[in-house]
Amino acid sequence: MKTRRVFAAALLPLQASKGPPGGRPISPWAPIGALLLLACSATVADETLDRQIDQAVGQYFTLHLTDKAADQGWQEPRLTHKVFALPEDAPTAPCEQPLHTGSSGHDWKGYGRLRLTLTCDAPRWSVEVTSQATVYIRAVAAAQIIERGQLITRAMLDYQEVPVTRQSAGLFNKVDEVVGLSAKRRTRSQQVLTRDMLVAPWLVRRGERVTVVANQGDIHASTAGEAQQDGRLGMVIRVRNIASGKIIEAKVIGSGKVSSTFGSAGK
Repeated sequence: MKTRRVFAAALLPLQASKGPPGGRPISPWAPIGALLLLACSATVADETLDRQIDQAVGQYFTLHLTDKAADQGWQEPRLTHKVFALPEDAPTAPCEQPLHTGSSGHDWKGYGRLRLTLTCDAPRWSVEVTSQATVYIRAVAAAQIIERGQLITRAMLDYQEVPVTRQSAGLFNKVDEVVGLSAKRRTRSQQVLTRDMLVAPWLVRRGERVTVVANQGDIHASTAGEAQQDGRLGMVIRVRNIASGKIIEAKVIGSGKVSSTFGSAGK
């Protein structure tokens, strides 16, 4: 914030000035004491105003953090903020009432700088300040080395506190979002995990036996099949019905298990 200093210069008298007749001499330090008192008062006023501005900016970001955390699913968010230097024409008198804070219309994303307008009702003034707030959140990280293709369990995961940035949309906020996925590449211990690093595991592999289930109304049936493709959860793959030899399309619903869509894809 802008530092305000009051400099005072005066010629020191060589001797004490004479006071009124019959009175005591005037101390040569009296003018200096008055100037120092004035400077101290100005400094106290500056510090009071600085605190008011800092508190108002902090309250603004804290209020908006609640909504942002709920919207983004952030876990245990922590906020830090700072106010950059005030403009040269900034007011010097503290506000006698709580400051009103408004933004320039830009949406705060949890990071970066934002220009705020602070308004005081008594005495009447307003000032624009540039501020920056950084939010730290808990993101899911690897608690150990995770090998490529390895199925991730809860024991392999932990949390790391990281600042919110442009890339934070790819982070995981809860371990439950990661359990059951697998790593695309080898992941080091304590590395924060992102969505482009993980993938749903292969639940069905080409050439392996699978169970083909078919549900139609109250009729439930199952038969053995052979996967003609690799498949992840939700994928539709080609499966050969071992009993009939026909190739059908079926959706992967679990490990080694598919649901028939009754669509023939040829023989």
